[in-house]
Amino acid sequence: MTVPSKKIPDSVLIFGAAGHIGWPLAEYLHRKASSIKLRLATSSPHKREHLQKAFPHATIIDANYNDVQSLKLAARDVEAIFVITPGGMNERVAMTNLVTALRGENRLIQIIRMVGIFPELSPQRVPKTLGPGSLPYEHPIAKQILDESGLPVTYINCGASFIDNLWLQIAPVLAKRTLIWPEHRVPFIDPVDIAEVAGTLLLSDNGKHIGAFHTMNNGHDWLQFREIAGILSDVLGQDIAYNGSFEAFSDFYRPKMGDLVDKLWAFFKFEEANEENWALNNFVERTIGRKPTTFKDWVVRHKDELLRGSQSLPYAERAI
Repeated sequence: MTVPSKKIPDSVLIFGAAGHIGWPLAEYLHRKASSIKLRLATSSPHKREHLQKAFPHATIIDANYNDVQSLKLAARDVEAIFVITPGGMNERVAMTNLVTALRGENRLIQIIRMVGIFPELSPQRVPKTLGPGSLPYEHPIAKQILDESGLPVTYINCGASFIDNLWLQIAPVLAKRTLIWPEHRVPFIDPVDIAEVAGTLLLSDNGKHIGAFHTMNNGHDWLQFREIAGILSDVLGQDIAYNGSFEAFSDFYRPKMGDLVDKLWAFFKFEEANEENWALNNFVERTIGRKPTTFKDWVVRHKDELLRGSQSLPYAERAI
């Protein structure tokens, strides 16, 4: 039996290029394979200049998942695509439009689609409070549409919470020396490591990743947030308390987030109810050839910025 292989692409389209995964992915690809033509897509015109200054070697384009024509123009003649969607996206519309836009693109070698799905979780376990717009509702739809399309898709599944959400979560720590966040146990991963996974897969000639579904975490941290308060106490040199109550969460974050507070609470309590579905694994380590960043490593690296309450990361956006 012939071992499947694939051509290493000479051009890559990155959706969400201004984000905390798309941006470091573009950096990684340019660093590792500068001959690859990068096409960086954003749906926000004000981010075009930001991207152009950072990536003068790349082509910066406008693309919107709700506009088939913009997707066709973005994807024309590219050999690989990294697909990530923002929170709240209607995936049925977005992925149907993307599949439509890619019809006839015969040069396409690989699509890497990032999703966030509880593996093997029955749809019946998703509560009605998490309806359209939520990850547990939308991302299985995205996968179904892409599976049925016949396109060469590799799924990288974020079976973890983003460590860099701490840029948001540090606010009550600085204000009250208290970590305020809904309690649940979850694996963690640094989005920069996700970007390196995606870049490594794109630059690989291993065709066995086509059609694969890879769940990612750092293989080390499966933490409750009261444990995170302990890590912060150790690294920051302060006694950090923890409050996981809805009252504290609502009081602190509602002035900034409004009704999103209720949706986030429902989502994290859903994660808590299903936390035994997660399992730490070594996929990220095997793929990138090094130990992934741990939660404590990340806090140590960004300690000074965390204490100032300001980040110096270049990304124009990030996501919970």
